[in-house]
Amino acid sequence: MNLLAIETTTDICSVALLTDGCWFEHTRSAPRLHNRHVLAMIDNILEAAAIARRQIDVIAFGAGPGSFTGVRIAAAVAQGIALAVGARTLAVPSSTVAAECVRRLDGRRGEITVARPCRPGHHHVSRFKLAQDNVDCLAFDRVAVVDTSSSAVVDAARLAPNARVVGRLALGRIAEAAAPEQALPFYVEGDSPWRSVDDA
Repeated sequence: MNLLAIETTTDICSVALLTDGCWFEHTRSAPRLHNRHVLAMIDNILEAAAIARRQIDVIAFGAGPGSFTGVRIAAAVAQGIALAVGARTLAVPSSTVAAECVRRLDGRRGEITVARPCRPGHHHVSRFKLAQDNVDCLAFDRVAVVDTSSSAVVDAARLAPNARVVGRLALGRIAEAAAPEQALPFYVEGDSPWRSVDDA
């Protein structure tokens, strides 16, 4: 199986490819420039792995919540390539990616809260249990006010997720890979700075 993974939900632009048990990865810092780099980066790793686009079986992507534009770039690129080559897609929650980064890099275990800024004074907040070999989502993202200085809270804005983590998480859910039209971002109820005229 050839698995392509895309991560553009932060300032980091990252793509990774798993083929024959080997990972190829290209990651760079590209604040607000993902749309300029991501397709060329995908072409570069496919060339390095000697894999044609039509040989891609599954495309996994960081599906948010995260950067408004970055999340949609990942979903659009995954959907577009999948439609063109007949691949399946798999949306991976960005909060799960953040929790997995903590599990792998910090060695922390037990319950944590992951908080990602979404608008002034508010965060996307989720809860996870970090085990030795995996992360379990206890509560999916909601919009809330949280103290990110607490030792129990992980500030996702300080993490640098990459596409290989997205890909590894996707491998554990590969049976859920779906048709390209299902390549949609995750939305969080109440995540809007707009208020109706009646609420103003």
